[in-house]
Amino acid sequence: MDFNYKLPEALIAKHPPVRREEARLLHVGRDGAWHDRAVTDLPALLPDLGTLWVNETRVLHARLMAVKPTGGVLELLLLEPSEMPVEKALSSGSPVVWNAMVGGAKKWKAGALSVPDSGVALTVEREGSGLRLSWQGDEDFGSVLDRLGRIPLPPYMRREALAEDAERYQTVFARLPGSVAAPTAGLHLTTDMLADLRERGTGLGKVTLHVGVGTFKPLTGDVGTHVMHGERCIVSAEGLEMLAEVRELTAVGTTTLRTLESLYWLACRWRETGTGPEHHIAQWVHREVSDAFGSFPDAMGWLREKIGHTASVEFVTHLMVVPGYRVRSASRLLTNFHMPNSTLLCIVEAMVGPRWREAYAHAVDREYRFLSYGDACLLERH
Repeated sequence: MDFNYKLPEALIAKHPPVRREEARLLHVGRDGAWHDRAVTDLPALLPDLGTLWVNETRVLHARLMAVKPTGGVLELLLLEPSEMPVEKALSSGSPVVWNAMVGGAKKWKAGALSVPDSGVALTVEREGSGLRLSWQGDEDFGSVLDRLGRIPLPPYMRREALAEDAERYQTVFARLPGSVAAPTAGLHLTTDMLADLRERGTGLGKVTLHVGVGTFKPLTGDVGTHVMHGERCIVSAEGLEMLAEVRELTAVGTTTLRTLESLYWLACRWRETGTGPEHHIAQWVHREVSDAFGSFPDAMGWLREKIGHTASVEFVTHLMVVPGYRVRSASRLLTNFHMPNSTLLCIVEAMVGPRWREAYAHAVDREYRFLSYGDACLLERH
């Protein structure tokens, strides 16, 4: 199955628009027809008394520039802590061990790296397959990273992060740090737009999925042979309570949709096996576990009763949504335009079928802006 399309380099948005809401919106209806609109039309396109669900992850300042003993500079991209949840690692004192990508790693033969002008003598050493970061003083690692690190812009932007990116590559509702890429559909939403939605009776629900670097891994063959990356999800007791009551749900971003669908299969697996919630959702869980519920809210209500009304749910999902998969949670998806051969296009096809190809061709022809800082589309589930 081919998920390639021709994306002109000129259509890749390298910088955000002047204002978040200054983006175009391609609305793909349930009948497959599309309409050229603006993001500011979004409140009018959502049903009354529905709910809008967002991913409140916060992008880490995960890029660090470090110096070898010989004077050469290496770029580090911190991916995730190797031995603990990211929230705990960020609140920890020295030292911490993180899994990371090291640009020019073959040129780093021996010795500790140092981060110039850190103020805390921050050093980096190899430890197993990870990096051990040590510093002086009692400052927690989250504060050190916020001060010394840079926003990790996607590689296709082909530029260094600027001061504006520290704010514009975060959503206005970002809260829990842990991602190395933004949930970009949420970048279009403003506090004023969210207030407008509340006045119209639209509820706002929040989940967390910490976006990993695997989101940029392209499909290299058949979707059935692709190895899907894992990403950590958190759903609060309040969020689970809300999900058990809603009937009309709009997901903001593929990461939000992936979290909600994973939550559904967590409930199905628990009900079928009786073993309780495990920490990992398998890539093909929807082929391995029976669909045990009549609806998504039914599954959420069952899960809430099993877990308890005050407990949150945390897990790592490897779920891969592919064409032919039936989306259980959301009636519509707000998302950006994705890279050719992206696993995210598999989610798009699961929502609207193969007509996304014609819609994307239309977006290219009309010179929509693509990828993270680009325009958006609202997909009605077919």
